[in-house]
Amino acid sequence: MGFWPVVLNVLRNSDVVLLLVDARMPEVSRNSEIVNKVKAMGSKKLIIVFNKCDLVGRKDIDELKREYPDGFFISATTRVGIKNLKMALNEMAENWSRPSLRVGIVGYPNIGKSTLMNLFAPDARAKVSRVSGTTKKTQWVRVGRLRIIDSPGVIPFGDKKVQVGMTASKDVHKIKNPERVAIRIIEFLMNKDAEACRSQVAGRRSGYVSLLKKFYGVDGNSACGIFDEIGRKKGYLVKGGNIDENRTAIKVIDDWQKGKINFK
Repeated sequence: MGFWPVVLNVLRNSDVVLLLVDARMPEVSRNSEIVNKVKAMGSKKLIIVFNKCDLVGRKDIDELKREYPDGFFISATTRVGIKNLKMALNEMAENWSRPSLRVGIVGYPNIGKSTLMNLFAPDARAKVSRVSGTTKKTQWVRVGRLRIIDSPGVIPFGDKKVQVGMTASKDVHKIKNPERVAIRIIEFLMNKDAEACRSQVAGRRSGYVSLLKKFYGVDGNSACGIFDEIGRKKGYLVKGGNIDENRTAIKVIDDWQKGKINFK
């Protein structure tokens, strides 16, 4: 069960649940288990908060806003959008029937929950780390009429190991078969380009793979080909001239998890 009992307690005791997702891959990082549990509780208000918006382009954000008109779009690291989210919560608190509005922050591990908590309540000083699983306890913090609580990151039951690696829910050095995760990241970007091309939204093509190739200085035509070129470009080779798949995969996953690849 891990931290699920703690998170369930947060959900039960919250009036508003902020579900953080990664703006680069909202459908992959939107914790379906949390969504289902909040809906089953009935009386809770669920707000989807798209974090890491500084890593994607304006047109992609506009498209997300059309799909999620009630969502909020932020960057917990650059503080973009934080003011709007605070204002919305304070307005809700002003019209709340009780003296304070209880706000729970939930989502996958390492999605930015503790960073957001610190922006809401600097005195809380929630521990922030790139290592998943840093938050293990919960504590309510009062900010005006808001009572805010962080929570440990949790993964939906039965979630795929590849998805866990993509969402930074697990330390890259502890992932089994990291090459599968790295290739899936490349395939994910290729699929986003293909979907954008098919939908022809405002004649747009995202060009995610082009930006990925530019970042690494490669020019492959398939996920495996791009992966192989990255290894060779970095000089990650083993005896016989073959690429070191493990080292190459860790590099790709680490760059993805830390947001080093800019898709704007």
